[in-house]
Amino acid sequence: MGIYPQPCPWLMTTMKDVAKATGLSLATVSRVFNGSDKVTEKTRKSVLKAAEKLNFRPNKMAAALRSGKSKTVGVVVPIIDNDVFSSAIKSMESHLREAGYHIIICQSHESLAAEVEIIQNLLNLQVDGVIISVSKETTDMAHMDSLKAQGTSIVLFDRKLEFEEVNSVIINNYNGGYQATAHLIEQGCKRIVHLAGKESVSIFKERKRGFENALQDHGLSYSEKDIISFEEDEALGREELIGLLSGNNRPDGIFAHGDISALVAVGVLKELNLRVPEDVAIIGFGDATFCSFLSPPLSSVNQRNEDIGKLAASILLEQLEEKKEGQVFTQSMLPPELIVRESSTKNI
Repeated sequence: MGIYPQPCPWLMTTMKDVAKATGLSLATVSRVFNGSDKVTEKTRKSVLKAAEKLNFRPNKMAAALRSGKSKTVGVVVPIIDNDVFSSAIKSMESHLREAGYHIIICQSHESLAAEVEIIQNLLNLQVDGVIISVSKETTDMAHMDSLKAQGTSIVLFDRKLEFEEVNSVIINNYNGGYQATAHLIEQGCKRIVHLAGKESVSIFKERKRGFENALQDHGLSYSEKDIISFEEDEALGREELIGLLSGNNRPDGIFAHGDISALVAVGVLKELNLRVPEDVAIIGFGDATFCSFLSPPLSSVNQRNEDIGKLAASILLEQLEEKKEGQVFTQSMLPPELIVRESSTKNI
């Protein structure tokens, strides 16, 4: 005891080596690293001193897998470089870390094929749970069946599809679209254009429905030309917007399905020498960090990303730690918050 052989640099030091160096049993050494209260303080210090001398680091992942829990959660998002998802991930990680879990962050880049591959990889890693916002290409959840079959807990967030026995956390996108459009109407806008997202994605479909119903409820008409498919990298939508703004009966309001689309629209307005909001009022969706730094600052619908992330993590933890028979799965829908700034305030 007290004499520690120097570990060979090409060999991995094991718990057995620590046990041999201390003269203790492997079970006792294991109890020390597992935080058991069945060892004395003297024994604990002796084991930790030996481990430090031998440069031993316990393999927590292997220990977790032996116990049947990896203590890891896979978080799958379309893209990380986005305020919506980065804010939600930050909140999830903080909440899960407090509960002793680590996260593996994966991005699908809006590709179904990539999402399927990610799910398989997470399955192979034996994660305890998956929190996912599906890609724009995802129209069903068949690739999730393998997770369910293995008993992996799943929570959908931000975007969702119909999937039995899965909890989801979203905001009320319909209400957000309605509020944004109603606000533009209250500012005196008579012809409002909607820069729409991909129709197959539920959140964009709901925002569009809110836009349409707000116009109808306020007695304003609209035509198909007033709804422009406006994916952020789609030049055609930009050209259609230029055409509308350059023609007769020019729109005096724009509601964009996302803040990046609103930013593109602001650029178009500047190219055409149109003032915001005097000539055209504009409002986005998402309340990205850059909104308050634009000139004029951009009005937007706050998606409560941190709240969604925390709630999704909380629901997943409940599933992981309880897993009760007959569990009731629910859809949690949070109300959005309209953030009014100068870009939409014609009357202020």
